[in-house]
Amino acid sequence: MSAPGGGRLERAALRFGELAIEGWSRAGEETWFRVHPPGLAFDCGRGAPELAGARDLFLTHGHLDHALGVPWVLSQRTLHHREPTRVVCPLPTVEPLRDLILAASRLEGVDYRYELVGVVPGERLIAGRELAVEAFATDHVIPSVGYHLLRRRRHLRPEYLGRPGRELAELRGRGVAIEVESEEVWLSYCGDTGAGVFELSPRIAESRVLLIECTFLGAAMRDRGSAYGHLHLEELAAAAPRLEGCEAIVLHHLSRRHGERELRAEVERALPTLAARIRILFEETLGS
Repeated sequence: MSAPGGGRLERAALRFGELAIEGWSRAGEETWFRVHPPGLAFDCGRGAPELAGARDLFLTHGHLDHALGVPWVLSQRTLHHREPTRVVCPLPTVEPLRDLILAASRLEGVDYRYELVGVVPGERLIAGRELAVEAFATDHVIPSVGYHLLRRRRHLRPEYLGRPGRELAELRGRGVAIEVESEEVWLSYCGDTGAGVFELSPRIAESRVLLIECTFLGAAMRDRGSAYGHLHLEELAAAAPRLEGCEAIVLHHLSRRHGERELRAEVERALPTLAARIRILFEETLGS
C-alpha cells in the first residue's frame, strides 16, 4: 500500500484456515484489525481505508490511536451509501464517543448513518451466520473491553459417525437429532491490556487465535506495563502455561522503543514452548 506522497502505509495480512486478518498496530500510533469472516473491525486506528467496508466496528477503548478513525469510517460509509454502521464500545465510552462523532458530523455538514452500542463484559451481539461477538474484561487505564469472536459448530453425534450420507439425510428428514452443537472461541482480541486480563478473562486461553499486545521488552521497561496498562513480554512468559491451548498467538502493539527482531529474539528466549505458534504482526507486513 502506498500513502499520499509515496510513503508506505503498513498493513499486515494473516490467515488461519478460514479466518483471515488484516491490520496494523504500533503503540501510540494506531491499532486496527479487519477480520473475515464476517468482515467486522476491531478498533479503527486513525481510519484505514479497509475499514470502510466494515458494517460492524468494535472499539476496545477510547484512546485516539484506537478510536480517532471512527468519524472517518462513518463519513466514508455514509458518502458511499453503505448500510448504517454499528459502532460497539465500552458502555462508559458511549457519550464521549458520541460527542466526537457529532463534532465531526457538524464539521462536515453530513448526517452519518450509524448506531452506537455500549457493552459490558459478558454481553454478546450477533455478528453473522453462526457467529457472535462477546465482550470481556481487560486491564487498562481507562474503561476497556476485549472481544471474543464465537463460532457455533455442529458435529455428528458419535453413534452416527461413518453412516452413509443417504441414511443421515433420511434421519434428518424424520426429525432425528443426529448432530450436537458446540461453541468455540474462534478468536480473542484483547486491545490494550495489562497482565490483569489473565485473571479477569481466563477464557482467552480457549481461543484458537489470540490477538494480544506485547508493548514492552527488557529489564529497563519492566515496570512500564503495570503503570500504563500494557503488557511486558515477561508477563506473557509468566502466563505461558495458561496459553498452551491456543493454536496461534499474534503479538502486536510493540512500543516504538523496540524492533521486531528484538521481539522475535525475546520470544525465542522467554517463550520456548509457544514460540512456534507465535506470529509477530510486523513479520507479516505486506512487502516485507
